Amino acid sequence: MKFSKLITVGLALTAIFMTSCERHDPEDETPISGYENGILITNEGGFSTPTASVSFLSNDFSVNESDIFAKNNNSEKLGNVLQSISFKGDLAYLVVNKPSKIEIVNRNNFQKTGTITTNLDQPRYIAFHGNHTYVTNNNFFDVKKVSVFDAGNQFVKDIHFPRYAEKITSSGGYIYVQTDGVDYTPNEVPTGHSISRINPANNEVDKEIILTDNAPIRDMVSDQNFVYVLTSDDQNTYLYTITADSGIFNKTQFSGITQARNLALDQGKIYFFTGDNTVHAVTGNSSAPLFHTNSSAYVYGFNVIGPHVFISEPSFTSDSTVKIFNLSGALVKTLSTGIGTNGFYKN
Repeated sequence: MKFSKLITVGLALTAIFMTSCERHDPEDETPISGYENGILITNEGGFSTPTASVSFLSNDFSVNESDIFAKNNNSEKLGNVLQSISFKGDLAYLVVNKPSKIEIVNRNNFQKTGTITTNLDQPRYIAFHGNHTYVTNNNFFDVKKVSVFDAGNQFVKDIHFPRYAEKITSSGGYIYVQTDGVDYTPNEVPTGHSISRINPANNEVDKEIILTDNAPIRDMVSDQNFVYVLTSDDQNTYLYTITADSGIFNKTQFSGITQARNLALDQGKIYFFTGDNTVHAVTGNSSAPLFHTNSSAYVYGFNVIGPHVFISEPSFTSDSTVKIFNLSGALVKTLSTGIGTNGFYKN
């Protein structure tokens, strides 16, 4: 089901000395002392079995540790489908679509500090503003809502939508929600084409932004002041830049670039990944291809973190393959991760 501190030198050397760089049997592993300044990799699992997990990759790629949630929480199973991770301060929120829950862990040692289960129904993505937490819920049938929780993780209210609620982000003092019926399964068809804005002052929708193309929404990311929305079809790709405090947008059309499906934002630079497995970089109103990954398998997860591009070639029955490139397209590292690798997060 689809729609992801570098320890001190002495500790890192100890971890590398005591374990191999590729470690995938949680029963034989001792957790390293900290997960600061590395990459968290989400493995959504096989849907029908509780095989969701989180892997840790150190910034220098020397340590690749599997299933860090289980190893730091008495071998507890994370669940069947880990959809996404988001951070608030020292905490990481792990949104588990199946079963419907959010596991809250300390992002540095991955020990659990709490769990949210109330008023969730197949949660997808999560965002924060002030003392409130906002979670999209989407069962691709009759659940189309954002659940709001307070600082103590107590349920506050549901905000319902006529269309599916998918990606969600916080920017400019508002919460932005993708409300668009994208074709996720063979029987689903687009039912709308909008971004909805929630005002945290009253937790009500105060603006609906109707996009002006006919292509499905593929992805959405943000920084402090702008929300970026990617749409694409078999003819063109479009990038919307929404000024968060006003809700006003500019649209850029990339003619002839088809089926862009993943969006990344790193150090003020926008990147997207297309259906032919090409990484593009956006500069102003133009886009330039950086490189083709030459992947023979379907690419699922994508992100750009610092000087590196991360992609996943997933398996939903065994370990997935992750490939790491530099921005010039040179392959830097190939590694095995968990089942259904879908995302990469800078910790």
